[in-house]
Amino acid sequence: MPLLDLHTHFPMHTRFPPQVSQGPPPIGKELEFWVANQLLNYQGGKPRVSLDEVMAGAPGGIGSVLYDPDDEFFHDAKPRPEAFLNLLAQMKNVEDEVAGKIKVATNPAQVRQYLAGGQKFLFHCVEGAFAFGGDPGNVDKLAARGVAYVIVAHLFYRGVASCQNALPFVPDPVFETLLNPEQDSKVGLTTLGAQIVERLLVKRVLVDITHANEIAQNQIFQMARDHGNAPVISSHSGVRGTSRFPLNLSAEAVRQIARSGGVIGIILSPYWLRQPEQQVFGADGFQLLFKAIDWIHSITNRYDHIAIGSDLDGFIHPVKGCEDYSKTPALVEAIRHKYPQDAERILWANALDVLERGWQGV
Repeated sequence: MPLLDLHTHFPMHTRFPPQVSQGPPPIGKELEFWVANQLLNYQGGKPRVSLDEVMAGAPGGIGSVLYDPDDEFFHDAKPRPEAFLNLLAQMKNVEDEVAGKIKVATNPAQVRQYLAGGQKFLFHCVEGAFAFGGDPGNVDKLAARGVAYVIVAHLFYRGVASCQNALPFVPDPVFETLLNPEQDSKVGLTTLGAQIVERLLVKRVLVDITHANEIAQNQIFQMARDHGNAPVISSHSGVRGTSRFPLNLSAEAVRQIARSGGVIGIILSPYWLRQPEQQVFGADGFQLLFKAIDWIHSITNRYDHIAIGSDLDGFIHPVKGCEDYSKTPALVEAIRHKYPQDAERILWANALDVLERGWQGV
């Protein structure tokens, strides 16, 4: 059975655009993120989501997350026009690496075709609308390249949308006062953020509420309703019913995603799947994933809004049993065993359905 993973950081191991960082640390960009990957992403010095891991993993496809950390870290909320050029360069790096090896889907019909044909594929998505460089018109350029969805907020307030603390083991007061001081917790989308979301909805690129605070989430839900009840997704998240961190989805957010016809990609990170007091000696493994799935089902009474968004190589420590993408066949078998009647929906059909209804593509 195939897996359609909505959110993996495949580009993180590719060569970043060869620019020197504009702020600390004062080292070359390549070295900066080699160090970051070694410390926070890689397993035994190797990526968790490289071409080799994808080829060895479960059949199906991945949402390949375009994200250049250098354009978010060590900066303030002022838009950086060069961020968009860096994003395009990263997209080219990915496409050059996979050319002739795995397909790049630029519309949902291709996703369905590749799934049916048993071909490995990826589709592009963007994490953090700061990458548009302050220009909502850049949405149109990415839509024309076949980007499937955009996560509006991310780790820090960068002039687009207010976010929740997504840094493990960093107390919220420290995050708010020392690491994210420009954010006003009473603000959701800024004017720029609302303009970007509006363009995404017009161009039929899916809007993702992951990382956004509840004010921004509710603004996005309302804007989606104003655009014919467009589906809204959360591509990689936990849920507060099993892990009460503010970053995770509330029951009301789950209901609103379901009402929009969207999906929730469950993250494969034990930190965001278990309670704060369970972080040191708590359980690990696929049981954490099952608890999140069951809680969403208890809210919606359906399995139609549940998918997988692993976030592998996204600066997370993954659940035991799926340490890199080559281990995803074990994930598929675990879900098939636990949910024999609904595994198909959870593993790929729900994600395909929302792509077909919310993504125009090219």
